[in-house]
Amino acid sequence: MMGRFNLLDEPWISVLDGKTGEKRDVSLLEFFQNGGKYQTLAGDTETQNFAVMRFLLSIIQTVFSRFDFEGAVLPGVELDERWVQTESVDEDDLDEYCDAVSECWDRLYLNGSFPDVVSQYLEKWRDRFFLFDEVHPFYQVNQQEMNDIMELIPQKSQPTTIYGKNLNRTISESENKIALFSPIVQTGSGKRSKKDIMTSAQLVRWLITFQGYSGLADKVSLVNTVEKQRPSKGWLFDLGGVFLQGSNVFETLVMNYIPEFPANRKQLCGRIQNPCWEADGSLVVKRIYSGKQIDNLAELYTNWSRSIYIDPMMDMADPVEINIVKLPEIEHTENSIEPMTLWRWNENGPNKNHFTPKKHNAEQALWRSFGIIAMNPSSGESSRQFRPGIYGQYRRLAKVAGSRWTNLTGVSMADDGNATSWLPVDEISDSFMINDLVIADEEPDGWIVRINDVVETTKEVVSTIFKSYLRGICEIRDLKVTSPMDPNAAGFIEREIAEMYALIDSSFKEWICSIEPGDSKEEKIKSWNTQLRRQVLNRGEELYESSMMRDLTGIEKDNKIVNIATKYWQFVYRVNNKLGKGGAA
Repeated sequence: MMGRFNLLDEPWISVLDGKTGEKRDVSLLEFFQNGGKYQTLAGDTETQNFAVMRFLLSIIQTVFSRFDFEGAVLPGVELDERWVQTESVDEDDLDEYCDAVSECWDRLYLNGSFPDVVSQYLEKWRDRFFLFDEVHPFYQVNQQEMNDIMELIPQKSQPTTIYGKNLNRTISESENKIALFSPIVQTGSGKRSKKDIMTSAQLVRWLITFQGYSGLADKVSLVNTVEKQRPSKGWLFDLGGVFLQGSNVFETLVMNYIPEFPANRKQLCGRIQNPCWEADGSLVVKRIYSGKQIDNLAELYTNWSRSIYIDPMMDMADPVEINIVKLPEIEHTENSIEPMTLWRWNENGPNKNHFTPKKHNAEQALWRSFGIIAMNPSSGESSRQFRPGIYGQYRRLAKVAGSRWTNLTGVSMADDGNATSWLPVDEISDSFMINDLVIADEEPDGWIVRINDVVETTKEVVSTIFKSYLRGICEIRDLKVTSPMDPNAAGFIEREIAEMYALIDSSFKEWICSIEPGDSKEEKIKSWNTQLRRQVLNRGEELYESSMMRDLTGIEKDNKIVNIATKYWQFVYRVNNKLGKGGAA
């Protein structure tokens, strides 16, 4: 059977047209020929956009690890007839190679569009981009490969079957519980419903997304228990994803394309890029099952969490169903080459004394993580500092583009908190804009250090000083604030803290975006402190003025009367002491 729905020709990548502002789907070839004309990816969810972006990046990482901007083979690279690199770049050629890929990045950014070599490479691999195919289906294994996998799992005779509503993360409905607020209404009769129906274009996008955000609800696994392997919930599921967003899709891809690794990972320069489509499905599964550490970004960006089989004869007018088998998860410590995540230091647990990816918190704006995004490990408080590899792109942009503004965007998948299923339940997305020269200023008294100080001061004012005021109010009202805390006190404090951060969020983003490289640091910091002081004290005064008679009467503590007035003035004193008395309250 001939393959159906080839991604090179069929429209499936959802984009926002930069000229008309309309959303439309484009093919892979059209995308790389016109990337500068599209404002942004415009898929069904932000997590889907992140997954699709990384797939697109894997193409760029592969092509420009082998060719320069003009389409000439890079120094030290040997290719076969399908343009696959046969050996890693020899150490003798490494310096010349790194210079060449760095120059290629500069040319790409300044050119504003991708050269023809990208489309030429895709044509070389046209047979691997059929969504439906009996031999090399995209992001899947074929029937024989799935049969071979099942032979390794004697306790299970069949893979898990899941349906369209399980793939579609705007529904994420299980077989046992109906999603009440689904964007698609339950219709039809029999076992399947309209929720299980999707177009081929939707299936491609959700297939890529599912490989990154899977959960653990399905039962059948191919894991090596002797090697203490654990089934993957999807590599992206565990990330606090971060990436740079430009004024159009071309800029976004180039800004996130990493041509060479930093000095401490020089040994990874010139390594062979292994995107999943350049290997048979059985080889992709074998690599993952072997537990071998991934040493190239194209393989990382196209990592599978599942062996997936889709019937190549499936009629897209019928409900979608696919067969899946869990694969082992990949390296979760700083040994991973993952560049697009926040990291946290583990004091205990199985990854004690190691960094692991840090997911975003739905209640915390991205700017509150400024320190772990931008602070240089050498200028941090200790060695427990490990910033995202994507940060290095700011220095590259500052060198080539000079003073310009870039959005730093964060995206994560929220889960149900159940360790046996890890069902995706919602997504987290946030961003802030900052000048490239500002965030690349790593001097001891440069902008990075000073902005981080401002962020930490802001968090202290809200999460410590303002919180202490709230706890004082609860104490006056005879609500327990020590463990175990009274639920009414906990709810009141959490709500007020969240509302305070929400109140200052847009102001802080405007402030950080307003910073230009030549601005006076002292004046800019003073202006923010004035804003913060005014907003925090205004809310404190509102709480004081809305107090009840009991709050004014107060309580006796240590032979003194403590009431809302004493707590309020203590609060005002601490805020003024921290931020100064400049500006009107």
